[in-house]
Amino acid sequence: MTFTGTISVKAAHARGSHRMAKGFSLLEMLISVSLLVVITGAVLEQIMVMQKSAAGTGAKVDSDQQARAFVDQMVRDLHMAGYPKAEMYSSATLDNTSPLVAAGVVSVSPTQIILQGDVNSDGLVESVNVSYVPNSPSDPECPCVRRSAAQKIADTPLNQPVSPNYTETDHVIPPGTGPGQSGEDLFVFYDSAGNQVPVASPIDPTTVNIATVKINLSLLTNAGAGQTARTSLSATARLNQ
Repeated sequence: MTFTGTISVKAAHARGSHRMAKGFSLLEMLISVSLLVVITGAVLEQIMVMQKSAAGTGAKVDSDQQARAFVDQMVRDLHMAGYPKAEMYSSATLDNTSPLVAAGVVSVSPTQIILQGDVNSDGLVESVNVSYVPNSPSDPECPCVRRSAAQKIADTPLNQPVSPNYTETDHVIPPGTGPGQSGEDLFVFYDSAGNQVPVASPIDPTTVNIATVKINLSLLTNAGAGQTARTSLSATARLNQ
């Protein structure tokens, strides 16, 4: 009896060891690999979402900075428009045709302003042209707003050179109040009493009472994950001319 029991215990131990040595079955391996693939895919998807979100956030920050830079520059230009005046010189022969005299704001429209002033504070009068460009065959970033500045020459205020070099604000939502537009004109004009001055096309501002200019800029940028983000910024500048 003792001998037989000993054989049974050894046989059971051998069978158990044989089962342990078998390892994982093919079905168990397939299930494990499938779970690993699912988990890895979910993790990678979240990483991609985070990367797109980060890229969208970066684009939104760039858009905000671009809008702020344009509006700040526009306000500075308008504040310097008309400086220096002819009255600041001792010569009585100087007028707005002189390259030493800034004629101030010389043309305005809802999408363009042309002005003259010492905008760089370097003693030189420049003719500044800021205009909305709806499209450009050579520039996929338009609609955009471009600003150029050229040193004034001895000629009438509107017959000034336009510099081929310019700074550009990209991805501008078309200004205006119609369908598909931003809802506001790029430039809005007010008189000294705060009443809006209607301007439908380019005019000489000296023919109307314009005391303040409001700048409205709206940009549309890619925020990632198929989403877009709008940046809108406004500022007002009182003319000193």
